[in-house]
Amino acid sequence: MAELIPHPFGSLIKRMFTELETEQSIFDFPEKNFFCGLSGKDYSVKFHGKNSSSSLGPASGPQTQMAQNIVLSWLGGSRIMELKTVQILDELEIPRPCIDMQTVGYNVEWSQELRIEQSLHEYVKGAMLIEILQASGKLDLAKNFGDVLYDMSVGYDLAGIQSDKVRRFIESMLDATEVVEHYRKQIPGQFRQFRKLDFQTKLSDTLTLSTFHGCPPEEIEKIIDYLFREHGLNCIIKLNPTLLGKERVHNLLNEIMGYTDVHVPDEA
Repeated sequence: MAELIPHPFGSLIKRMFTELETEQSIFDFPEKNFFCGLSGKDYSVKFHGKNSSSSLGPASGPQTQMAQNIVLSWLGGSRIMELKTVQILDELEIPRPCIDMQTVGYNVEWSQELRIEQSLHEYVKGAMLIEILQASGKLDLAKNFGDVLYDMSVGYDLAGIQSDKVRRFIESMLDATEVVEHYRKQIPGQFRQFRKLDFQTKLSDTLTLSTFHGCPPEEIEKIIDYLFREHGLNCIIKLNPTLLGKERVHNLLNEIMGYTDVHVPDEA
């Protein structure tokens, strides 16, 4: 599978509007399948005290690592985007796709597929594309269906999360002004009216922590304490099934669920 290469921001804008006009789709997603909310219907929820127009959204993974995929999630009705996990080792050679869901789901650990800076730029581009679509008037968007939230995800251990590389990523998600202004200048001339938009610069102040199987509970506690104190983030902890212990995991997976051919190493 080929490596991921981010598309230029201007090209994504041109394709969005050209395809919508000529093919009645955006990024090959048919307009008839867009979900833009319904007048008089309230699907909103609170997430970390903030309003989201829908409880739906993709989990951290391949769907939320490219700008156009974030837009596709939004067009499908998602309003809480858990962005692809970033971590310090962002230059590893790994098998692709990093998550295989043909039958039983298998995940490649350390599955950073973009450089951290590329990830930051994709997240900002995705959010800006959504704001441009909202402002365009091209979609039949219900008035109460515009609130969208972006949730960071970082991993996988304390040392990596405290690194300068990950720290800069978190700080840039809290204040993405520099990246937003970089892409504001790339909005094509025929869409220059969108250059005046007051784009969101505080992209996220919430975070979902992803840790490896076998990560000690005391290290998870130290990571969350650091994220609270250093960055002031509202956090969620993903609890790995292996925290249940070897016997319970084997009982659930092999006996109760019947996956007798799936082997979980004892050290996990």
